[in-house]
Amino acid sequence: MTTVNDLIDNSKMLQLITERLDTAPKTKKFNQLETNHELLDLILDLYNDDEDFPFEKLQKFSIEDILNYLQVTHQYYLNKKLPEIEQSLLHIFSKYGQSHQLLASLAIFFNDYKNKLVDHIRMEEKQLFPYIRKVIVASRVKPVCAEKLDLDPAFSIQQFIDGHSPIEDELKEVSRIILQYSSDDSTPLPYKVFLNQVELFELELRKHAIIEDHVLVPMVIELENKIKKV
Repeated sequence: MTTVNDLIDNSKMLQLITERLDTAPKTKKFNQLETNHELLDLILDLYNDDEDFPFEKLQKFSIEDILNYLQVTHQYYLNKKLPEIEQSLLHIFSKYGQSHQLLASLAIFFNDYKNKLVDHIRMEEKQLFPYIRKVIVASRVKPVCAEKLDLDPAFSIQQFIDGHSPIEDELKEVSRIILQYSSDDSTPLPYKVFLNQVELFELELRKHAIIEDHVLVPMVIELENKIKKV
């Protein structure tokens, strides 16, 4: 079975990773990320193949490095990728009108999905990432003390793990909706463009979730455990 990865060459994979740096704020920590070629090369390897990827290679970087990359990626999704997909959908509306059954289904689904994704990102930016930064600060306090965390009692890393559903899987519904109403031969070009954007975005989100779940969260848990043992 042909996957999205099979359809993208290495240069395109690299573009998917590096173009988010172009939209990142020009601050010191993000400039450091841009020059961290070893980290970006490893993420490129992950984009090419996540089945046999050695996650411990990414875990050798600092939590701040991983966190900065994920935050840049969030802004990239909110400020570039989602608006681009929405623009394609608006183009389809202008060409085919609102009465098209397929278009109506796509518009409803994508709008609902976009709202879920934005809420998910906002939660991570407001709760998960500040929590992690507090853990990092607490680990550097001498003596290390768990009370220094000053955490939100309504949030914990375990709650994040338990509630972290694979939101990227829902994007596969777009492909199903399009194929439900049209065959590959009859699908108009604007729909194919839209579908390609969505499939690439689904790939993006899947890699993003892998970095969160298999790299960032285990690193944070390990740091938490070190703090609790002191």
